[in-house]
Amino acid sequence: MSDCGRPGGERKAVSRYEASQTTGIVISTVWVIGLSIVAKALALIKDIVVAARFGTSAEMDSYLVALTIPALVIAWCRSPIRSGFVPLFTERLERDGERRAWSDAGIFMTDFLLLILVATVVVLVLAPLMVSLVAPGFGESSHALATSLTRVMALSVLFSTMAGLFANILHCYRNFAIPGLGRPLNNVIMILAAVFLTRTHGIHGLAYGILLGSIAHAAVQLPSIRRRARGLTLRIDFRHPMFLGVMRLALPLFIGMAGAKLDDVVDRVFASMLAEGSISGLSYALRLIELPKEILIVGFSTVLFPFFSTMAARGRIDELADKLMAAMRIAFFILLPASIGMAVLGEPLVRLIFQRGAFDDESMRFTVSALLLYTPTIWALGISSIMTSAFIAMKDTKRPVIAGFVRLGVKVGLVLVFVRMFESAGVALSTSVSHVFKLVLFFFLLPKQLRSGRYPALFRSFLATALATAVMAVVLRLLSPVAVTIGLRGSITWQITALGGMAVVGTGVYWAAARVLAPNELREMLKVSSSGIRSFVTRMQGKN
Repeated sequence: MSDCGRPGGERKAVSRYEASQTTGIVISTVWVIGLSIVAKALALIKDIVVAARFGTSAEMDSYLVALTIPALVIAWCRSPIRSGFVPLFTERLERDGERRAWSDAGIFMTDFLLLILVATVVVLVLAPLMVSLVAPGFGESSHALATSLTRVMALSVLFSTMAGLFANILHCYRNFAIPGLGRPLNNVIMILAAVFLTRTHGIHGLAYGILLGSIAHAAVQLPSIRRRARGLTLRIDFRHPMFLGVMRLALPLFIGMAGAKLDDVVDRVFASMLAEGSISGLSYALRLIELPKEILIVGFSTVLFPFFSTMAARGRIDELADKLMAAMRIAFFILLPASIGMAVLGEPLVRLIFQRGAFDDESMRFTVSALLLYTPTIWALGISSIMTSAFIAMKDTKRPVIAGFVRLGVKVGLVLVFVRMFESAGVALSTSVSHVFKLVLFFFLLPKQLRSGRYPALFRSFLATALATAVMAVVLRLLSPVAVTIGLRGSITWQITALGGMAVVGTGVYWAAARVLAPNELREMLKVSSSGIRSFVTRMQGKN
């Protein structure tokens, strides 16, 4: 009799299966993270090429305004896929089998893509009005260019939504490799478009790159979808339970997405009324902010959410609260010095990455001033994201959505004041202040059972981290003229060496200051890092 034929053998078989599942999850996660890093690196190269070609010009401003409109539609169109389609499709796969699942999925796909086609036509027809709403300060030539670019990129709405739908279907089959190739492929196409198509088509070459990238993203997944599709039925039925169920689950995310995406629209609206190049400068600064924001913040919230949800589901609220406070302490310990370091070294960083070709000194001024005032969003948004995970784990989705809309209202009020004082940098400042306001609001809105008696220790930890960061900031500020001087006179190699040296010095000073001023935070971060590395190695070896 084999091992699996006896009770002990069954336990071993289950153990091997769970180990296999765990290893598969870890490998898939590593694959997705690796492709994300590749995509980010390619996106940065794309931004460097685009900045060298167009700088902070009126053409670039028009392109960014035009990009805002289809990006907003795509974000809203993808929401129902993530929030509603995946759980319902997975449920049908498990309960009814592939043929029934694909039959229902085909009806949903037909209904949904028909709606997307209608949305695409609406964008094509109403493009002039939409540009006027997003960029009311544009002159006639900029408005006409933005309208033309919007109509080219509107066609990407259909293909990008199809790509998102295909990716989520493949995720249900635990296939992360093929969907993960989409973003790197898209960025490669954009780099080629920026290098070659812009020579003959000008700024329209970037719009064609967006369209070609969306087509490629959908096409690369199509063979895998065709191999999986069994019983696929393409039929229009807006009363079908699958379609209605997805839309019902998606409604809260639609509302929440509105607040998040309208933030970009607000930036475009006010920046369009300022000096030429303001929109471009803000966009380049945000690109740099997104690097630590996406790598660190998304990592924190993605990893913590399932743990928080499990604790809440099991009624271990005190443990959830303790883990939440620990996560916020560690996040602040990492994100605050990262944001301050980026603020202090903003000028040499922008000069190294962007200043070449059409990206001149005026472009530097726009981008550096915006970067300086955007940096507080790194730590404020990071802590807010962790707290949002706790809210959702406690099945409270209403308060985070309300807080998001309140933050947007505060931002609009602030930007009306700040743009008069700081021009385009005032848009960045209003964004940062509104995110800090939302964080403060979250501290009041957090459920009492998660915060009761825990805030004093948390705020003492924040203060210790702030003091250690202040020491680092003073040292970097004293040394930053060296990096700036090398940036003005030295080669790219010298610029990289100077900036890298400053980063090493800043890290060393912060480490030394933290050992004195924030020893508990430093010890906790090292403990978590060491535990995480050991756990990762163990899982990769297939052990429990």
